[in-house]
Amino acid sequence: MMMVTRLTLGVWLAVMWVVLWRDVSPANVVSGAVIAVAVLVVFPLHRLGGEHHHIRPVRLLTFLGYFAWQLVVANLVVAREIVTPRDRIRAGIVAVPVSASSDLVIMVVANAISLTPGTLTLEVRRDPPTLYVHVLHLHDLDEVRETIRKMQRMVVQAIGSAEALALLDAAAPSPAEDRS
Repeated sequence: MMMVTRLTLGVWLAVMWVVLWRDVSPANVVSGAVIAVAVLVVFPLHRLGGEHHHIRPVRLLTFLGYFAWQLVVANLVVAREIVTPRDRIRAGIVAVPVSASSDLVIMVVANAISLTPGTLTLEVRRDPPTLYVHVLHLHDLDEVRETIRKMQRMVVQAIGSAEALALLDAAAPSPAEDRS
């Protein structure tokens, strides 16, 4: 199973290399294959916990749709900030506790945050698992934390293990804890 995963990832990396060059030439295909092999040798899958991750295509598409929507909304908010004379910026740094997930899941969440205009992952801590996020329009700390928890849940559902999803469910605050 691990060999199929490595082969699939290698082909994907080589294809992405050719796509980025926008030229399907023998040199680009060969160099893409060489780069893919080098990446897989330098960054073995077991470091990312790849043997425990399962890609669920429907959940992955759901996450990608949610992320695309977040990008649209964030771009509109930032664009409004640019074109209006009134300054609505209320920046801040929020510590967001995250459940213990794999490095791959945390990396995807941290990068999704940084790719969204108006937010930036500043630091990732392992003990306790926490993301420090800079937010351009900070109005409600709990809303920021809940949005990031929702994103983490969607990533775990898309690419995480059943164990990671169970840990996420166990770490979720109960409705009684939310009100306090």
